[in-house]
Amino acid sequence: MTLIILIYTLSPSTRKEIHPGRLLAIILSIYTIINLFYYFRLIPPVPLAPDEGIVAHYVEKNGDEYTVSYEKNDSFIFWRDYRIKFVFKPDENVYIYSSIFAPTDLQKSIIHRWKWYNEETSEWEIVEDITYEITGGRDGGFRGYTYKNNIWAGKWKVEVITTEELVLGVIDFEITLDDTLEPKRLVKRRF
Repeated sequence: MTLIILIYTLSPSTRKEIHPGRLLAIILSIYTIINLFYYFRLIPPVPLAPDEGIVAHYVEKNGDEYTVSYEKNDSFIFWRDYRIKFVFKPDENVYIYSSIFAPTDLQKSIIHRWKWYNEETSEWEIVEDITYEITGGRDGGFRGYTYKNNIWAGKWKVEVITTEELVLGVIDFEITLDDTLEPKRLVKRRF
């Protein structure tokens, strides 16, 4: 708002084109849109913001460091680091790793809501909610993971949500059950 008022005061051409009533309407519109997006859960809660979300073959915590083994995506898909087609073998676990930026004095529960897409009903079904606690924050975000081994083929997504059911992020993937397939471009990354 300060920036808009500053531009309005310093720019004679802006003052000619936009009168104070129109300027007030713009400011109120922006305020209303942001509040509506927040109310309808289209943006995450203000103090929390997702940093990473990865479907992985293995996650290990050693001290303050997490090692995540996952299938790297093709380089031309720059908006998602992991491969969406997940090769699953029946004796393995499927891990979801996530990191969330949080203020240092915050204590909150985070839920990984595992959902499966039922093709017969064309609806997402909640399979399980797995909760873990976060306390404070750090530059790389607060990290945590959950895993499941009772899983089946199909489209999946894990919603990273707060206890108030505000969605921070969604990690989507597709499970392929095949003992003959091996993971492609498997990498280990430390967080």
